[in-house]
Amino acid sequence: MKNIDFISNSIISTIFLVLSLNFQNYIFSQEIDKPKLVVGIVVDQMRAEYLYRFYDNYSDDGFKRLMDKGFSGKNTHYDYIPTETGPGHATIFTGTTPSNHGIVSNNWYDRKSDKTIYCVADSTVSFVRSSKDTFADESISPASPRNLLGTTVSDELKLYTNKRSKVIGLSLKDRAAILPVGHLADYAFWFDEKSGNFISSSYYTDFLPSYINTFNDKRRSDELLNMIWKPLLSDDKYRNSNPDDSEYEKIFVGRTKATFPYDLGKLKHKNGGYSLLMHSPFGNTLLTDLATTVIKEENLGQGETTDFISISYSSTDKVGHDFGIRSKELEDTYIRLDRELAELLAFLDDEVGEGNYLLFLTADHAASDNPKFLKDVNIPAGTYNPKSMTKILNDKLKIAFGEGIKISFMDNTQLYVDTGEVDRREVLYKIQEYMNDYEGVKEVYLPTGIKTRVSNGEMDILLGKSYNRGRSGDVYVTYHPGWMQDWGHGATHYTSYNNDTHVPMLWYGWNIKPGQSVKKYTTDQIASTLSMLLSIPFPSSAQKETMQELFNN
Repeated sequence: MKNIDFISNSIISTIFLVLSLNFQNYIFSQEIDKPKLVVGIVVDQMRAEYLYRFYDNYSDDGFKRLMDKGFSGKNTHYDYIPTETGPGHATIFTGTTPSNHGIVSNNWYDRKSDKTIYCVADSTVSFVRSSKDTFADESISPASPRNLLGTTVSDELKLYTNKRSKVIGLSLKDRAAILPVGHLADYAFWFDEKSGNFISSSYYTDFLPSYINTFNDKRRSDELLNMIWKPLLSDDKYRNSNPDDSEYEKIFVGRTKATFPYDLGKLKHKNGGYSLLMHSPFGNTLLTDLATTVIKEENLGQGETTDFISISYSSTDKVGHDFGIRSKELEDTYIRLDRELAELLAFLDDEVGEGNYLLFLTADHAASDNPKFLKDVNIPAGTYNPKSMTKILNDKLKIAFGEGIKISFMDNTQLYVDTGEVDRREVLYKIQEYMNDYEGVKEVYLPTGIKTRVSNGEMDILLGKSYNRGRSGDVYVTYHPGWMQDWGHGATHYTSYNNDTHVPMLWYGWNIKPGQSVKKYTTDQIASTLSMLLSIPFPSSAQKETMQELFNN
């Protein structure tokens, strides 16, 4: 009988051990069932339509690969104003809007200091440069993410893994490198227009990693800045863009026309030096080279936890501002970016492994047509000048209320007002009255708790997502479609119209099934969706709605 009991107990023990091991294996499999690397790509100023208008000129391995083998949210928008680089990057990665993350514009007015604040400026830190770098622009402030309120999705990843995950942000622009990777990033690197090198901030490190110094020492920026920019394809391929010789485009100093080819080596001396690289597609080339270097040198995607890299391509924005959304130069920039993406994807396949990385691609905002172009094709449009408007308004306020009552700062959407000792309501209502008389102005709103004379449910929601007490203006103004700041050439952005809000949303790689959706999504759903894909907490103020179609079996 004892033998039978012994055998029974042995069998039970064996079964328990097998079940225990299987359970542990299950738990372990759940823990490792995550991508090795998350790659967040932001294409500055990319309209959603560029995926389709330029589709025939793309290769099979760049945008088409992401579209055909990944998931596309075709109807993705921003839902606040202004649609600019700083707020856009903050929104993508925090999962919320300026009302919460606090990046209300690229620059805003600080009432206490009576100064304009740049969104990533931080006087408590210093630049971190290459040891051989003797160039410095003292007019540019050192930078950090301190002005960003709340956490990003990469912050939550860092916290979840007890900081074992590596998190790095890259861009030519400082704000586009810093804001995506939040407060806990290992590094953020961006391009210094004076030296042609990539630099960082003492917020992250006291010294650049040796591989960044090595990268800078190769002087790839010099090599690219001596390139001749000519169309990558034959002229007949650019049939969806305007003729090359267009009056709506910027003419570089030393040129008489805005036409191909552009000899960057000859133009650089009178057109900003190294900054000219950002105004050509070769700035994107430089960033791709840096991205592959960082991924390899940091061994991203090789550890036991998920790593995170943000790559924000800025040249698309500069070229868009210079030449406009229908220019041949812009289309060529996207054709070349397509090849950059193909190179990056092939590198990720080799370095991390196809199917081991999760990649998403979107934009920080889109862009509008040049107003003069619109008028020339019989679409209503116009321009305005915030500086001249400020002067005229201040003259009127002086007559109405006396000295000291003034608009301290005005940008494309907001007015900051010093009401002095005069009743605040009276001053703001008077400004609203004056502004409504301007040609092109659609509506004037007072978002600071004072009931406006105009009620618009949709706009009330939009302003609610835009307004941050302490950082936003006292008055918001919107203009009719087609009306933009007098830029003089090319394109710009910042409105709440589809022109500026509609951006691409592509998901690709780990656990992403091919498909597309025309359901409306907003860019503040990206971080929440990524959190759920990674099974980590939402960023602190992120909205709770995700892109649910990504989770459909």
